Amino acid sequence: MSSPAAAPDTLLVEQISLLRQLLEKLQEERRLLNSGAALELPPITAAKSELYRAVAELEAQRRVRQGCGTALSADPAADRDELLRRILQVNAENGQIIDALGRFTQGAWKLLFATEDTIYTPDGIAGAQRPSGLIGSA
Repeated sequence: MSSPAAAPDTLLVEQISLLRQLLEKLQEERRLLNSGAALELPPITAAKSELYRAVAELEAQRRVRQGCGTALSADPAADRDELLRRILQVNAENGQIIDALGRFTQGAWKLLFATEDTIYTPDGIAGAQRPSGLIGSA
């Protein structure tokens, strides 16, 4: 991480490095979502959370330093803004994949158990199911 006396441009360069790592994690997350390897997602989620925290910390430090009258050079700021735009896009697309997988899973449960009742409430709590009569009936 940066020293307390780091200049805004130095902080920005560090931030860009972390944002590149974050984008890589999001792309790795997408590969795992598309491959169905859900058990491999928790470490990615933890790494993303740590990167988000580190980026936010650098941004707070950078804003304090920038407030001292030091202007940012345009090139690193443009790089950072492009990375942020790409991260937002990939993160939104990953969210759409997760939503689609959730809808697919709910539909599969409904077909498998021949029920219209939801398996989980919106809070993720298992809901009551009525017996379908298809499994275990004579």
